[in-house]
Amino acid sequence: MKPTSIKKKIRGMKKKARRLSSWTEYHKQLDIESLLKHEKEYVKIWIKPFYNLYQINSKTWGRKNPSYKFRKQVFNQLIEIYLAWEDKLKELKEPYYLKIWLADPEFMDSQVVAAIGSEIEYYQNLFEHNKESKESPFSPKHPNLDQFKWDRCVNGYYVWESDLEIIEEINEIRKKAYRINEVIIDGKIERSYFIYTGDMWTGYIQGNDNLT
Repeated sequence: MKPTSIKKKIRGMKKKARRLSSWTEYHKQLDIESLLKHEKEYVKIWIKPFYNLYQINSKTWGRKNPSYKFRKQVFNQLIEIYLAWEDKLKELKEPYYLKIWLADPEFMDSQVVAAIGSEIEYYQNLFEHNKESKESPFSPKHPNLDQFKWDRCVNGYYVWESDLEIIEEINEIRKKAYRINEVIIDGKIERSYFIYTGDMWTGYIQGNDNLT
């Protein structure tokens, strides 16, 4: 099957916008049973066709960002999901982690994440803060937006050197790497390369039990 070019226009955006409310109502229902079992829950923006993989060029694949207007609409819905989950988490009467992750420019990485118990520390230390100040690229008109505190963090992914087959691939990844880590596994040094993709804005409402 011929790959879909990222330049292909997406039609039916008004219909997709109308369906957002149904998507939100479904995900506002926090699965407490799953949360207690796994100590974490999240909702990603698995909205077709944006979450599909598109061909950017002959060597690169990626996801297609929605229009800025649609992104603001999705952002509003993430806030609604956050607020609904916050009410449920407060009922547990125990510490929790709850944040909106808002990715820029890789918007399709955005999600709402909740954690309890031993998973809290993992998520608290997951992102590296970006020390350079910058205004958030999104400004939706939501009545609760002013309650949120936003931290600018570093977004990206890891590539393990052992997964690369030839020296040319290693050299190319090394040039792109934002950070190189080394760990010892079975007595051997294993390198991983962190590839920077942009910002991850993490937003939350401060509270007595929200350990963010």
